Amino acid sequence: MSIGACIVARLSSQRLPRKNMMKILGKPMIEQLIRRVSQSKMIDNIILATSSDPSDDLLEDHANKLKIGCYRNSLNDIMKRITRAAEFYNCDTIVELLGDNPLVHSDLIDDVIKFFIKGGYDYAATITSEYSQFVLNRKLFPIGIRVQVYSIKVANRYREFPEYISNSGKHPCSFIFDHPELFNIGYFEAKGSWAFLNKPDLNFAVNNKKDLTKIRNIFRNCYNLHTNFSLNDVADYLDINNMN
Repeated sequence: MSIGACIVARLSSQRLPRKNMMKILGKPMIEQLIRRVSQSKMIDNIILATSSDPSDDLLEDHANKLKIGCYRNSLNDIMKRITRAAEFYNCDTIVELLGDNPLVHSDLIDDVIKFFIKGGYDYAATITSEYSQFVLNRKLFPIGIRVQVYSIKVANRYREFPEYISNSGKHPCSFIFDHPELFNIGYFEAKGSWAFLNKPDLNFAVNNKKDLTKIRNIFRNCYNLHTNFSLNDVADYLDINNMN
């Protein structure tokens, strides 16, 4: 098994343009995420999956600077971009991460991968309120630390669902989790050693300037504890500052 972390990012976001290159502690947000992902014990390759649009040239330049993989393809057909990236780097298992989720931690990534393998799933993901039809009686993670794991074989089936392709209202993997009758899906819950993150009302995704300020404050206050500070450190910081 070859596992590739595909970080999906672009600089043409409508809500906060060029957010992936905005600085957190003096480094671009995408770099902070890559540094955290690089601590994973299960990941074989880190690939920045960005678009072929000239607006994303800066992302490719930065990937080259950090000496990680970079693959460019369709701006709007994100699953095509992801699958081609995985094929190019010979990955049979994909860990899809979002470039605007800089708090994703290597420990969470590794636990979701183990969950995926042990369960023999086609698709496994940290469950949040974003999976609205499947959340009943489940322990939900905050939005913004999403980890999704799936096989390249399953990913390539996106072509069977043309109504999902380039559909801006759908997540790239929607064709999978919208069809539980076709795919073996496992949801990784915020329980056991992750119970401290059963905080479904929190949002760590960076979609606007207010979100960015919040994440900058978290990094500023937690980075001194450890350069790869844990999500437990984040939860402690939020508790101390009554931000839950």
